Amino acid sequence: MTSEGGGVEDRDEILGRLSHSGRKTRPPDAATPLPVLSVDALWDLFARRLESLGGRIGTLDDLPIVLSRPHVIDIETAARLGRVPGGDPIWEAEVGVTTADLAIAETGTIVLSTGLGKPRLASLTPSLHVAIVPRSRIVATMAEAMSRLTDRTTVFVTGPSRTADIEGVIVRGVHGPGDVLVIPV
Repeated sequence: MTSEGGGVEDRDEILGRLSHSGRKTRPPDAATPLPVLSVDALWDLFARRLESLGGRIGTLDDLPIVLSRPHVIDIETAARLGRVPGGDPIWEAEVGVTTADLAIAETGTIVLSTGLGKPRLASLTPSLHVAIVPRSRIVATMAEAMSRLTDRTTVFVTGPSRTADIEGVIVRGVHGPGDVLVIPV
């Protein structure tokens, strides 16, 4: 039963060729694990992945310039930096400064959890999100990060916010900050 546009016989022939092509028809059962890496190597991998997504790695030397703009800073980060928490009203802040719970090397992702004095809007509403990440809080894989999660609400941030909802054109900063700066400390 064949028609000009093809039919059952054509479909059967194509499926038959695919099944005998020697190609796997499903993905492997497990992802290839990352080799055991040092903390420095994990940070190098994290930086490459973050930068490939449009994020940046910075240092504490970047903070004076960043904090000269209207900003909001959470309690944990303020204590870590010897500053006063709070700052400008959240909707007027150009910079939000938080401390990340984890950094994931394989994806360039930071993990932020809610909690007392940790306003997650600080990572979402300003145009620049600065995430302070203790160097010891890096993990190799998403699976390792997931195993460390608590029952708190958690946000995974992989680079600046972006969408391609309108005509497939990528626009940054629509659903969150258009710029992400991660500072390992």
